Amino acid sequence: MSILVRKIDDVWQEWHGSSIVTQMVSTYTAVYGDGRQVDTPCDPYPVEIQMNGDSLRGLYDQGIWTLEEVQATGGDIALPFEVPEGEQTVGAPSYVEAEGHIRQVFETEDVPPPPPPPTADEKATAMLLSYNLSLSELKSVLGLEI
Repeated sequence: MSILVRKIDDVWQEWHGSSIVTQMVSTYTAVYGDGRQVDTPCDPYPVEIQMNGDSLRGLYDQGIWTLEEVQATGGDIALPFEVPEGEQTVGAPSYVEAEGHIRQVFETEDVPPPPPPPTADEKATAMLLSYNLSLSELKSVLGLEI
């Protein structure tokens, strides 16, 4: 699934939900009484339309709209962040414009090492806790000296 973004107050942000956008149109449609519709070229003029970012992203992902059509609404498709090996993302993404593309960016940190495996005593204690038993109660049931 693509990442649809748009610029708000000079900051690229993910575009979800509905917004009013200005789109330049260079045709007008004449509708006649007999039902005919004729599109006629004209000088470009701005039209305000309501666009839903989630729907627009779906149109792009399905190949119905091209990147140019998305960009005509003020949106763009961001390149996803690739997490470097041995690191994990921290916090929320931000979006930067570089080399003619919008890129998703995250802060990263090293992936912590895995915890050591549990000892036999820790495993036994965890198992007994699931039955609400203590180690001394088990020893008593088994007839072992405490």
